[in-house]
Amino acid sequence: MHTGKLKLADFILIKKTSALLKKIYRFFAPITVCSVVLGLCLSLVVIPQQILADEEQALPKNWKKISLKKLKLRVIDGDTFDADFNKNGRFTNPQERVRLLYVDTPELKKSHKGKDPKLGLPAKGFLRTVLSKTNAVLWVDQKNKTGNYGRLLAVLEVKGHNINLALIKRGHSYFNTRYSWPEGFKTYALAEADAFEKRLGIWSYRKSRKRYLLRLREEGKTVYSTKNPYFVAKIQNAEVIDLSKYNGRFVRVQGKIKKIQQLRKGAQLIYLKHKRMKKGLPVISFENQRNWLGLQKIRKGDLLQIEGFATLYKKKQWQIKLHRAVILN
Repeated sequence: MHTGKLKLADFILIKKTSALLKKIYRFFAPITVCSVVLGLCLSLVVIPQQILADEEQALPKNWKKISLKKLKLRVIDGDTFDADFNKNGRFTNPQERVRLLYVDTPELKKSHKGKDPKLGLPAKGFLRTVLSKTNAVLWVDQKNKTGNYGRLLAVLEVKGHNINLALIKRGHSYFNTRYSWPEGFKTYALAEADAFEKRLGIWSYRKSRKRYLLRLREEGKTVYSTKNPYFVAKIQNAEVIDLSKYNGRFVRVQGKIKKIQQLRKGAQLIYLKHKRMKKGLPVISFENQRNWLGLQKIRKGDLLQIEGFATLYKKKQWQIKLHRAVILN
């Protein structure tokens, strides 16, 4: 039985063990420190590759492929570059200017969106690095080739990796859905949420996070993350939801269409069945959104999942401003 008293033999054994442990520590401590430092250094090299390799790429299907091999290129910023397509040694803007889809990196020059070289220069550097690879190609949607300024809209692929997606994954850009809608929406949204939660790039400090969340809110979308105060994680039942509880927050609801009301300039109110709202729960949508989302043929009785901000229209009517919809029939 153990009495709690320490015998001399035990004391000597402990002392010898302690001395041995000290020798082991002196031997392994430098190795451990070196290993940690080396591991950190290696991680700095490997992480960019992992960010490109460890994700689903969501590359476009059935789009036109344009090789950039042996073309003279000039990077403008993190989401824009010039390509000498006609090989005359000069860049013609906008005919030879490429604007990457689904991204919007921080501006390097003064604009209505502000100027942010601290976050914009790393994005530009990343794009310049990937474009230095020899097998870069563009994917262009023949139905949506050019943007508002006549620039070529494209997804950039390098060595099988979607660079537009990588810009979002690394926090160089938010997921931009203003002008086009990717088939792999979920992949892009998850990449944005991952960068947001890891506080990478534009999400790395509080002031920047707040600024970009507000910008996204103005555009009708938000980051799909439980760490985002605007995002309501739980999917609600359209028949019983009280939108007044979610004022200014991004909600997701599921419900059946009660009726559809056409408005001016392609706008449309989609009413979902609701137990307390006589007309139904109103969802405001616009023509370009419905085209991107494949909602042109929706009808009464269809089951939808609606995603968007809860808003009070003219201080009278609660409604959802549509960002995304999925047909669940």
